[in-house]
Amino acid sequence: MKAIILNFFVTLFFIRIQTQSHRRSKPIFTCGGNFTGDSGVIGSQGYPGVYPANTKCVWRITVTRGKVVALSFRVLDLESDNLCRYDYVDVYDGHINGQRLGRFCGTSRPGALVTNGNKMQVTMVSDANTAGSGFLAVFSAVRPNEKGNRYCGGLLDRSSGSLKTPNWPDKDYPAGVTCTWHIVAPRNQIIELKFEKFDVERDNYCRYDHVAIFNGAEANEASRIGRFCGDSPPAPIYSDGNHLLIQFLSDLSLTADGFIGHYQFRAKSSVSTKAPPTAIIPTTLPMTTRPVALAYSEALCKQKCRRTGVIDSHYCSSSFVITGTLVSAAVREESVHAILSIISVYKQGDLAIQQAGKSLSARVVILCRKCPLVRRGLNYIVMGQIDEEGRGVIAPHNFVMAFKGKRHREPNVLKNINC
Repeated sequence: MKAIILNFFVTLFFIRIQTQSHRRSKPIFTCGGNFTGDSGVIGSQGYPGVYPANTKCVWRITVTRGKVVALSFRVLDLESDNLCRYDYVDVYDGHINGQRLGRFCGTSRPGALVTNGNKMQVTMVSDANTAGSGFLAVFSAVRPNEKGNRYCGGLLDRSSGSLKTPNWPDKDYPAGVTCTWHIVAPRNQIIELKFEKFDVERDNYCRYDHVAIFNGAEANEASRIGRFCGDSPPAPIYSDGNHLLIQFLSDLSLTADGFIGHYQFRAKSSVSTKAPPTAIIPTTLPMTTRPVALAYSEALCKQKCRRTGVIDSHYCSSSFVITGTLVSAAVREESVHAILSIISVYKQGDLAIQQAGKSLSARVVILCRKCPLVRRGLNYIVMGQIDEEGRGVIAPHNFVMAFKGKRHREPNVLKNINC
């Protein structure tokens, strides 16, 4: 009997030790870190608890040379926003100045994100308001060009196939995404590419969201066939050789439906003349006569932040006049780079206006970040000058004020002003 009781307490003792050991081995997720090896797990700070506010965490992953990194999200639970402007996770190909593979928020998990080399960087940013448990992701080392359920892009070597933007056809492609498809045909064949549907944020020079197509296996200007955007599908495209590279990039502002394209391998002799692309974009912008806009200076930003005059007195001296909703604002050095979703345009001048579907937007640089003070989500009347890139430029003396739609009558008088 004593032996039985003794065995019971010994067994209970070891079970307790094992339980405590198991509890101690539970991973604790901190804010970023360096990770090496051929597999591992990363998670947001404090996961599965609510992630902290006002943080920026960076995880740097390095796997064995000769292999690439594949990252799969097991959990994604961040504040939701169509453009992921507030809380988000960025994934980069490489550690320093790497190409962004995607920006993610909300609860919709993407497919695997795969680098071109053996390094990956994951960055998570949260603002003052947090919501959710963050993320949990698994990384692994895989062979280059290994096939799988990728988020977008990849190696295509079958005789025919399709490529499409993420979320197609259910909803718009996401903001902050780079996708690269590398199509490889047999040596004696070329590649024909046709787009069935095409709708990418419109801009005269395709500077923002665009599709760039290259002859060969690398993206360089010498081999670029064209850069495309807007809602008109390019004409059929034919490669010079057996490699074709298609790169899709979306920035962090407007998005659109996206595209679906189809390719097939063709014998060189079957294509007597190549159909030229219909929307090759010039590499240099045309000369303009727009006035030179002010640039940031310490002296300029020491001026008192006090708006003078009224709308009428600023209208003629301004190169552009619009009303719009501030949808994003990023501080860069001492200035703020903002995007306004346009409500009305009263005076456009050379202001570059982008279109995605029915939405219009313009980019504005507020030279002095403290003057005028603006907040995203609010509506404003904005007047200012325009720089050589077609962006609005706002100095402390320019006219900017809150716009309250129905209660604001001033914009109506602009229609009657003759400069």
